[in-house]
Amino acid sequence: MDAGLAAVLGALAGSVATIGATLATGWSAREQAKMAARAEHLRQRRDARQAVYEEFIAAAHAHSDLTKILLAPAPQDFDDMERLRILPPGMDLAAVIEESRSLHETVTRISTRVQLAGPKEVSAAASLVDDKSRDVYAVLAVMPVPDTYPGMPSLPEQWNDGCMRFVDFSSAIDDFSESARMALDNDGTNN
Repeated sequence: MDAGLAAVLGALAGSVATIGATLATGWSAREQAKMAARAEHLRQRRDARQAVYEEFIAAAHAHSDLTKILLAPAPQDFDDMERLRILPPGMDLAAVIEESRSLHETVTRISTRVQLAGPKEVSAAASLVDDKSRDVYAVLAVMPVPDTYPGMPSLPEQWNDGCMRFVDFSSAIDDFSESARMALDNDGTNN
């Protein structure tokens, strides 16, 4: 092989190596940019989810705090509620029912936003909290109906039913909080 051919082959090999290194560097830079963009997207999505999850949990706890009166011993009649100081200070049963309705509506409104934010497990947990919030409100709403109607449960029976619904509501809030925490801890590597 003569020296000229060796020089051309050497230059060609050097050029191929340089082109290969350039392509590898470009590919690597593009992949790093894609990873950075995905990480930023996940961070922004996580921040938005966290904000709506926090708002939902606060609304659910506000409703829970009001309706925890259902954990009190069952009153025998409506006068017992005031005498036993079951109702919050300055509120009668009608005020508690109206506030419960308002808080349930807030839970429902924010639940829709949570369901849009996802993921599926958190959406399902939010829907359950909304259902249990409605159950607690519903049991309070029928309490003022006199138990003189045929088949209408007595106030103590309604109260005990309400207590069980409150426990389910509280449990659903805890389950939602755990689902939300797990969703926020997901760094995207499991997808």
